[in-house]
Amino acid sequence: MNSVKRLADYDVIVIGGGPGGIPAAIASARSGMKTLLVERNAFLGGVAATGLPILAFYDRTGRQVVGGIGDELIQKLIPLGGSFSGHIPCPIHNSFTPVNPHMFRNVAVATCKEAGVDMLFSTEIQDVVVENGKVTGVVLFSRSTVMEVNCKVVIDATGDGTAAYLAGALYEVGTPNDKNIQPVSLVFSLGNVDIAEMLAYIKEHPETFTTPDTYGEGIDYTLDYFLHSESFYFTGFSEFIAMAKANGDFDVPRDRVIFAKQPNKNEVVINATRMINVDPTDPESLSLAEIEGHRQVQVLLQFFKKYCPGFKDAFLAHTASGTYARESRRVVGIKTITKANIDELLVPDDSIALAGYNVDIHQSGVGLHLLPSAHAIGIPYGCLVSKNIEGLLTSGRCISVEPYPFGLTRAMATCMAIGEAAGTAAAWAVKNNTPLAEIDVRELRNILEANGAIVSTTASDLNQQKVEKVMSLS
Repeated sequence: MNSVKRLADYDVIVIGGGPGGIPAAIASARSGMKTLLVERNAFLGGVAATGLPILAFYDRTGRQVVGGIGDELIQKLIPLGGSFSGHIPCPIHNSFTPVNPHMFRNVAVATCKEAGVDMLFSTEIQDVVVENGKVTGVVLFSRSTVMEVNCKVVIDATGDGTAAYLAGALYEVGTPNDKNIQPVSLVFSLGNVDIAEMLAYIKEHPETFTTPDTYGEGIDYTLDYFLHSESFYFTGFSEFIAMAKANGDFDVPRDRVIFAKQPNKNEVVINATRMINVDPTDPESLSLAEIEGHRQVQVLLQFFKKYCPGFKDAFLAHTASGTYARESRRVVGIKTITKANIDELLVPDDSIALAGYNVDIHQSGVGLHLLPSAHAIGIPYGCLVSKNIEGLLTSGRCISVEPYPFGLTRAMATCMAIGEAAGTAAAWAVKNNTPLAEIDVRELRNILEANGAIVSTTASDLNQQKVEKVMSLS
């Protein structure tokens, strides 16, 4: 029989310690709230702790569009050797920020502790207590112990919308006509890679990084980018995949591999596994994906060693603690980001964060669509506020957004910016005893800007850019 433990009351409880949760908890605590951060793993970081580079600190104009706590974490990593000199411009991804995943965990925990955040690790959310349509607490579970905790606001930063689902919040999955969602992946790193040999090959064979037809106009690598950047985010080697397939050595549903040079010497992080038709909210479905992911890691390891220049003596240096989902539940908010918002490149007056990535949608088959946005778009505050449950905010990728623009808003840096806004909004609502839907968004924006966050682009900045519509998937 499980024991039940009553914890002290909190003002704000953040569920999920990934890119959307860490800044939310820090912002809440720095605003004077008694804050609890609940994480199902034994460490913080989420997808950022897999080694994947963090995308979208810059938009396509080269302007920084995410600052605040997200940028602070990166700046703390740099002198420790946990990142390069910061955010690196990229012709495909606008920008990317390599991080040492283990150092990211350390810096995230230290920054939370300094802010006064209480942390519970290896802990799952079991239920959300809702009375008369308002959140009053949560039920947690860890190591045979059930914990009941009262609070005033819950921030769902689970990525899967788990807390919101348990609270009875309205949500959507996939499109109205097709519930299929983007594939999941298991990230891994290879050590002892001969970077010089790899670069020498692509210098002689630049066709290897030619972008496919499913990438939008103007999405092209240059050789200078690979040869003269501190790091690179490479997409290519399709010729070696074709060769390996012909020899029966490659059965991963990919037409190219994606990898990035890590801060660790001679190490690259690889994002090339792909498990399709997986429901990340179903434990049986996700468990099958974990099994298949580890099989694909082994296939890819042998593929790189046998076929790819620079990888002959590589070894498996790190595998993420689990698969990561690109897409899951999207909680319905009092506002929703639509395809029209993206097509019109809107930065509305109630924006509390900027999304500076491109529309990146992985298909159920082997390819993906990567379509450029001329500049960052705004994320309205209402996209974080549950439409039907008071006291519930969302953060990260489970905010209220249609499937098409979701391909742009799900990037990690964007999730960090959303998280800081969510934590700041929760604190403002508690301090002022105000429902989340009724807080003064202008004052929220002022607080965020005073703390270093970026919530708007000036008209003069936008007028200097050639405004191009985001290309339609159709």
